Amino acid sequence: MKKILVLMTAFFALTFLLTAVVSAEDVDVWEKAKEEGVHFRAVGNEPGWLVEVKDDKRIKFVNDYGDLEIKAPVDDLWLGPAGEDKIYYVENEAIQFQVIIMKKSYQDTMSGEYFPYQVRVVFPNKSYVGGGRLLIQTEK
Repeated sequence: MKKILVLMTAFFALTFLLTAVVSAEDVDVWEKAKEEGVHFRAVGNEPGWLVEVKDDKRIKFVNDYGDLEIKAPVDDLWLGPAGEDKIYYVENEAIQFQVIIMKKSYQDTMSGEYFPYQVRVVFPNKSYVGGGRLLIQTEK
């Protein structure tokens, strides 16, 4: 009887654990970002990074698979003639970088996934290239 009880406990624990893992994988990070008010999101590789833009006013840059995170207000914004290309400038006493968004198809170098925007994040000594998507249309 003890063996059956131990086996049943182990079975239920394993089932619970597998359900939790599958549920975590089902979360769509793009949809989650949209629900959090992110207007534009981009990702890139080597090392893994992402950038999120809210309301053309705030930027979050995460690098090195989450080891570095920068949240900063946008200091200046350049809009291209059609309004789809943008350059966000972050310049303060702590950090300086630009996020350049171009309405140009980009294919991820590792996954092969296509994105409608090519994105470049440029720091004084390093730059990153990846692909992104518009999640929420910003008002003009």
